[in-house]
Amino acid sequence: MNVMFDWPESVAFLFLIIGIVMALFSGNVYILYTVCFLVGLVFGRVWYRLRMSECIPLFLAIMAFFLGFVLGGIFANLRVIALVLIAGILIGYWLHEKKIIRSLEF
Repeated sequence: MNVMFDWPESVAFLFLIIGIVMALFSGNVYILYTVCFLVGLVFGRVWYRLRMSECIPLFLAIMAFFLGFVLGGIFANLRVIALVLIAGILIGYWLHEKKIIRSLEF
């Protein structure tokens, strides 16, 4: 039986692995929360760039990263990880929406 994955599932799996690795290699919870916030800023930028299209694959990638980060950062508080990631996403989106940070258009 030939099982074929579409690209959103492949990207989500990649982000799951990246989340696990990033969480495992962060030395303490403060570094974990900082990295989570910075990745949230990046996701906010991507969300701003793809706001009218590609919503479901982006959401799938964010949720896979969040799951990987939670699995790898088992020593940290789940609520704090969720709040920091969501805050990073919202702040990153807001900064791009208000043109405080400009993205290069390709």
